[in-house]
Amino acid sequence: MILGFAISYLSIATLEIQSMGVGEFWFESAIPFSYWIGVVLIVIIAVMLIPRLSDARYRIVFVFSSVLLVVSIRMVFATVFTSVPSYEPDAALYMNILSSWVKNGVDFGIAGAYQHDYPLSFLVGFTFVKLGVSVDSFFRCAPLVIYSIQVILLYLIVSEIVPEDKRYAAISAFLLANSSIATWITVHYCPDLMGSLFFLVALLLSIRFAKKGVWSLKILMPVLASIFLLILSHHLSTLYFIVTLFGMAVSAWFFKNPNIKGKLLSFFILGVVTYTAWFVYGTLVYPDFFNVYVYFSGFGSATTLAQQAPLINSVAFAVYPFFILLLALLGLFISLNVRSIKSVFKLIIVFFKRLTHEKLANENMLLFYVGGFISILVLCAISIPVPVLFMPRVLEVLLVGLYPLASLALLKFVGNNPSRNRILFVLIIFILITLIDVHRYYTVEQRRVILA
Repeated sequence: MILGFAISYLSIATLEIQSMGVGEFWFESAIPFSYWIGVVLIVIIAVMLIPRLSDARYRIVFVFSSVLLVVSIRMVFATVFTSVPSYEPDAALYMNILSSWVKNGVDFGIAGAYQHDYPLSFLVGFTFVKLGVSVDSFFRCAPLVIYSIQVILLYLIVSEIVPEDKRYAAISAFLLANSSIATWITVHYCPDLMGSLFFLVALLLSIRFAKKGVWSLKILMPVLASIFLLILSHHLSTLYFIVTLFGMAVSAWFFKNPNIKGKLLSFFILGVVTYTAWFVYGTLVYPDFFNVYVYFSGFGSATTLAQQAPLINSVAFAVYPFFILLLALLGLFISLNVRSIKSVFKLIIVFFKRLTHEKLANENMLLFYVGGFISILVLCAISIPVPVLFMPRVLEVLLVGLYPLASLALLKFVGNNPSRNRILFVLIIFILITLIDVHRYYTVEQRRVILA
């Protein structure tokens, strides 16, 4: 695992690329083959550990391997390019703002400017640069640190949802590390990336608060603080968080699990508080932008935007979400004991009975968590006619809700004592998924730079 990471890093450490190439597989040809060997080695070790995840010691190693995997996949740009804007044009704006702050002092500018409306990422960067980190080094290294924290945060979140079996949390962390959609958890350091970070922080603290069910200032303050920091980070992540909280409130009402009994009010009130604070902040700080008619105007069709991408990129993009969705559906069927078409009809009947307040069979926290994220599907639907909501970002948030259910299917398939052929099959699938996903990640970023 560490050897794999070392191989990947040392393979690219001495490269110095000044500008992005234009060939479809330019990046793969520019990066030594040994880099891919290192990445595949990390995946192999992780998959081999899956049957042993009941042991806390192996689980720690597994989560650590997930951290190394996400860093290995996403460190390439920051390592090989001689300047950050060479691989991420948008970073030039943020770096110039931060450099200006360091030189002339903090200046939030005017409404409509990122540093004015969503200042948290700039304040964090300013603090680190003042402590001696160069602006260039900060923009290269900060995203890698944030990715690592996000993998651990998802592990902690799912551990709260399924505390009796933390294998789900470990697999979820691994699945997140493997995802290279990189539109919500962005390639570069920016307000969007801070927004995804504090979305997970606020979600973790909200779930812990709801499970405790104690309304005290001492317990509530960390939750409110994380929500406030989320609002200062980015508007879209705040919107995703509000929708998720309301979804969890509905899910808490639907699934009458003892662990979440009476928690509907907690999620609903937190959702109302978040929306109120967000609306007040937006109205006071950037009223011209915080207007639904202004915000939703001037954007093209999401379908048109998708058609502009090469077919191979569109297919590659769909591979990982489809893989997770398939696993999640299998996990749902396993959780609800669906074994035939007849079982599906029975579930539909149970669903409507639940709507009339009869008890739902086979309830658990896992379904509650996934049910909360189903509300994000509404944003997915809206983002088709209103692309400003960014379908890939919304999809990336939805996957965070599906990872635990996908983990259930994967753990069920692997089992406690899998055969060599079964492990080999899972290994081949994950290697292929990883390579396809990483290729899409690199080529999409390459295309963004070329078209900028």
